[in-house]
Amino acid sequence: MNNQNNDETAAGLAVWRTIFMASVFTLAALGVVLVYSASCVRAAAGGIDSIFLQRQLLWLVLGVGGYAVASRIDWARRGRWIGALFLLTLLLLAAVRIPGVGAKVNGAYRWLRLGGFNMQPSELAKFAAVLALSAFLSRFPAKLPFWRGFLPAGLMVGVVGGLVVIEPDVGTAALIGAVAGSMLVVGGARWWQIALIFGGAASGAAWFGVHKFDYILKRVEAWQTNSIEGAGYQIHMSKVALGSGGVTGMGLGEGPAKLFYLPEAHTDFIFAIAGQELGLVGCLTIVGAFGALVVAGIKLLGRARDKFSGLLIYGAVMMLGLQAAFNLAVVTASIPPKGISLPFVSFGGSGLFIALTTAGAVLSVSRPPRRAKMPDAVLVYVCGGARQATIHN
Repeated sequence: MNNQNNDETAAGLAVWRTIFMASVFTLAALGVVLVYSASCVRAAAGGIDSIFLQRQLLWLVLGVGGYAVASRIDWARRGRWIGALFLLTLLLLAAVRIPGVGAKVNGAYRWLRLGGFNMQPSELAKFAAVLALSAFLSRFPAKLPFWRGFLPAGLMVGVVGGLVVIEPDVGTAALIGAVAGSMLVVGGARWWQIALIFGGAASGAAWFGVHKFDYILKRVEAWQTNSIEGAGYQIHMSKVALGSGGVTGMGLGEGPAKLFYLPEAHTDFIFAIAGQELGLVGCLTIVGAFGALVVAGIKLLGRARDKFSGLLIYGAVMMLGLQAAFNLAVVTASIPPKGISLPFVSFGGSGLFIALTTAGAVLSVSRPPRRAKMPDAVLVYVCGGARQATIHN
C-alpha cells in the first residue's frame, strides 16, 4: 500500500512539474514572437529590423542554460555559495552608482555595461533575496525569534531594497519587499513584526520616493486624473491598444501601436501589443499560462521535502506571479506605472535569464528525494489562507 501511495505521489509530482515547465516555456516562446512584432519598426529605424529579436534569442539560449544548471544544483547544500551570491548582488547593486561603471538610462542608474551588453543587478537581486531568505529562515524549525531571526532577515531585505530604491527603481523594491514579507510570515514571523518593520520601511520609502523623485508623484497624479498628456500618455495608449484588438486581434504584426504610438512597447507594455494583435484570446493565453505556473507552484509547494525547499518554491513562484500581476495591473491602468516587466515575455536579457534560472531552481528543489525520509508538518500560508503542507526533513 505504501509503495502504491508513493507511486501516486511521484506521478502527481511529475504532472505538476511538467505543467510548471510547460507554462514557463510557453511564455518564453510567446515572448520571442511578441518582442519581434513589437520592436521591428523601432529596430528598422536603427538599420536592423531584427536586432531586438536576435538579442532576445541569445538571452533565451543563455537563460535555458541557466535553467538547466539551476535545475541540477542541490540548493539545500549550497549555503555558503548562496551567501556569496547575496554579497555579490549587494556589490553589483552598489556598483551601478559608481561613475564610469553604472550606465544612466532614462534618468536611472539601473544597468552595468559588460562589453556589448547591459546587466540589471536588480533582476539578480530578486533571485538572490529569495535564495538567501530561504536558506536563513530554514534554520528555524518553528516560530522566528526576533533578535536572532526576524531582525537579521529584515536587515537583509532592507539593504537590498534600499540599494534598489536609490537607483531609482521603486517598483522592483516594492516587489522584493512584498515577496520577502510574505516569506517571513511563512518562515515563522509574527504579523505584528511584519507590520512594525515593513510598515515603517514602506512609509519611509514612499516619502523618499515622493519627495526625491518627482516623476513618481507625476505618474500617480496622471493615473488618478486619467490624463492623456505627459506621464499619462503611455497608460492612455496602452488602453487604446488593448481595447482595439477585440476578441481575436488585428493579426500578428498588424498592430499600429508599435509605430511609435506606444512607448516601451517591447518591454513593460508588451501585453498591450498582445492585446492589440492577438486580442482577448492572446491575452487570456498569457494570463492562463501564468495562472497554470502559479497553481503548479502551489502544488509543488505542498510536496516540498524540507523547509528550505518549501520556502524557495514559495518565494520563487510568488516573485514571478506577483511581478506578472504588477505588470498586468499597470498595463490595464489598475495601478500607477511602476516600470516592471512581464516575466519571460518582455524584452530584456537580465530579466529573461534570471526568470528562467529561478524556474530551474524550483524544478531542482521539487525533485522527489531518492530515499524516503521521515515527514514533518510545516504550516505554510498560500493565497491569504492557512493550509497544511507535508514536507520532509
